[in-house]
Formats: sequence, structure tokens, C-alpha cells
Amino acid sequence: MEKPRGKDSFSLLYRTGFRINYALLHVMGPAALTPETDPRIRAKKEYERRRELHRAWKAHARSE
Repeated sequence: MEKPRGKDSFSLLYRTGFRINYALLHVMGPAALTPETDPRIRAKKEYERRRELHRAWKAHARSE
């Protein structure tokens, strides 16, 4: 399994940007939206997807 890169990267830069973006959306984002259109929920799901991919890569790397 190769290390996730590009749109699947879970780098420090991505994590920092996510936290800043998530905080700004919480303070200045749109009012309550449906779960399908809420940018905070979409950002959180993308973060969790990348985190799980990174964890799977780490577990695979440890097992070799």
C-alpha cells in the first residue's frame, strides 16, 4: 500500500487548514442547513475519510 498523496493526503498542512476552516465555518458560516448541504459536515466527513485512510496506511506499514 502506497502512502496517500494528493487529494488523499493527511499532511500537517491539510490538518492545520482543516482546523482553521472548520473554526471559521463554525463562527462565520451559513445558518443551519440540511446535512447534505452543510459545509461543516462535508469538511468533517472528508477529514475523517482521510484520517482513516492514513491510519490504514500506517497499520499496513507497521505490519510489513
